Amino acid sequence: MPDFKELLTFEYWRTHRLESGYLATGVVLFFFFLFASFPYASAFSAVLAPMGLRVSSEGQSIAIPIGAKLSQVRIAPDTPGAIPLFESDNVRVAPALLSILLLRPGIRASAHAYDGTVRITAHRSGPGTVLNFSADKVNLAGYEALRALGAVLGGELDATGSLVVMPDDPDTDSGTIHLVATGLTGRVKLPMPPLNLGNLDATLELEKGVLKVTSLKTSGGDLTIDGSGDIRLAPNWQDSALALRFTLVPSPSARMRLAFLLNFLPHPPGTRPYSLGGTLGSPTVS
Repeated sequence: MPDFKELLTFEYWRTHRLESGYLATGVVLFFFFLFASFPYASAFSAVLAPMGLRVSSEGQSIAIPIGAKLSQVRIAPDTPGAIPLFESDNVRVAPALLSILLLRPGIRASAHAYDGTVRITAHRSGPGTVLNFSADKVNLAGYEALRALGAVLGGELDATGSLVVMPDDPDTDSGTIHLVATGLTGRVKLPMPPLNLGNLDATLELEKGVLKVTSLKTSGGDLTIDGSGDIRLAPNWQDSALALRFTLVPSPSARMRLAFLLNFLPHPPGTRPYSLGGTLGSPTVS
């Protein structure tokens, strides 16, 4: 039987290929089952907890080659009766290997949701969370959280973003979100006629607990909108306070078709801006 020092030499394992194969297979299987049986839903919740979010799942199964699949996943604010911000029948999760190498254990997840693809990578940073995400070809008509605000939207959304959230020190919060929507349609409340908003391009920045809308533009639809301002975030996102200003210019055909609706605005549409106040759940226009 070889002594311990001999086992540590490359020459021993080169000349004992069968033993080397057993060892390599054992190591691979060990890490495979370790990563597959890891409690990902709990780990995901722990990573997102500083953002006030909770992850729930009804089951977990093995995913090849690494990680697991979670079923019936919901990500929602950690408050009773909160509306989920994300739902999917199946989410593939795995350790974020790069963050592990940097000694910052994290999670990466991907899912087919709302007819598109959503990807998230997140890890803890001290008491806070660092989050990167992307969404491709998401169908807005299937996103129930918007309906809870009284908005009925259609169209396809692409999004990318990165956020750093520190719950104990909001002044250190930071991040950027970029949204691009095509074929955007909307109707706020019945019996309002549906609006064709065309294409939307928006950039938002998170700073000191405030989501700054640095640019929001629509083109190619019934209304050309150009806006900016602030959204002061609240624990319940429906209570987030709005302080936005925007101009609204209808197309010639929309000006006639929507004349009845436009008459309810504080002043005729044009270059003079409107102010959007109130909250996300109950906005006001002046």
